Amino acid sequence: MKRQKAFTLAELLVAILIIAVLLTLLAPVISKRRKDTISINMSNYKSQLFLFDKNNPLCQEIPSTTNKIKCLFTAPSGVSELGAIAVSGGGGGAGATYPTLQNGVKLTVANTTAKTSKTQELTITSGMSNVTVTELIGSGAGGGGASWGSSGGGGGPQSQADCDPFNALFIPAKYNGTGGKNLCVTKYNVGDPNGPALASTVKAVTAGVSYCTAEECCWMGNTSNPCTSSGTWNGHSTSYSGCTRTVCTWRAANSSCQAWTPSGTAAGSWKLPSNNEIKGWSKDISKLSTYLGSEGLQLCDYYSSSSGSVRCGYYYNNCYGSGNADCNPNYIWTVTPYGSSYYYSYRLAYGVLEGPDYNSPRDAISARCVLESGLSSNTVSSGGGGGAGAYVKNYQIPNDVISSNIGGK
Repeated sequence: MKRQKAFTLAELLVAILIIAVLLTLLAPVISKRRKDTISINMSNYKSQLFLFDKNNPLCQEIPSTTNKIKCLFTAPSGVSELGAIAVSGGGGGAGATYPTLQNGVKLTVANTTAKTSKTQELTITSGMSNVTVTELIGSGAGGGGASWGSSGGGGGPQSQADCDPFNALFIPAKYNGTGGKNLCVTKYNVGDPNGPALASTVKAVTAGVSYCTAEECCWMGNTSNPCTSSGTWNGHSTSYSGCTRTVCTWRAANSSCQAWTPSGTAAGSWKLPSNNEIKGWSKDISKLSTYLGSEGLQLCDYYSSSSGSVRCGYYYNNCYGSGNADCNPNYIWTVTPYGSSYYYSYRLAYGVLEGPDYNSPRDAISARCVLESGLSSNTVSSGGGGGAGAYVKNYQIPNDVISSNIGGK
């Protein structure tokens, strides 16, 4: 047999390797040339976005009695393909609901009938500031309305918004003495309009007219002389008269605070302030009362109305049946006893809260109630059929937003 020369296995593998390397190096060139040969003619390709809107001139609105927008769209001739983008809104919810309306809640908007609404507006005026949204509840989506309710609890105040429903001033813990807690303090005396109501056990008489010898007595009417009925300081004013403030014996004041249960607070949560608390106020009284008008505690000054508060001097022998027969609205009671027969008290004099002093429980002086805990807890339910109802609590609107929108609502 005649033998011929052939490639060895090693030579064949080398040849294949060389071919593979050459193909790898030539690949970008081949790809680039391939791309250069492709072209697409788009001169006859057109597209158009059709907006489903009754204001669109291409939409011929179809009359409907179901509160729906119906639109007849005629596709142009020559159209070969249609695409649709559907965007749907959330379902409409019923109005926010609450079983009862609370007294003293400002701009309360609520209803108990589904699919109805109620609107109240507050016009923004020059000088308005420190506006806080206490409670704002929107309806839920797609079905039943969002709702909220109250239940008894032991929550303490966290801001001025928590105290507003009670005509009270929010005083942070740092102003309430050593170890103090946040407080709501009523701006009006016990027994006065806008102030805590007198307990049913209290006997109320007219100062300068009737005697009261009971343990729980309050004198109403003209309890101060000399006095001023109103005042304005640095743009802050008050019409809470220093001439006609209700004054009470200690037991009448204490009973009235303990019995006062305004909506939103638990029974027994209000009390007279402690000696430690008022001692804390005295260090920063200018930030809490003097020169603040109705925005502060609205105490009255023993000597002068030029020191940042209306004046209410003591009225000699005009609270018949009290310990010394005098009316002393410039003093305020504490709950703290001094010995076995007296209770601590403080008075405002020339813009300074003086004390502690002490008075017989039969004396006729001013009383304020404080709340440390006992605020009802609020529960919020979502709307039916969709997302939860919107809920905002205790949001203070920035003052620069208010001042830049005077005349708005």
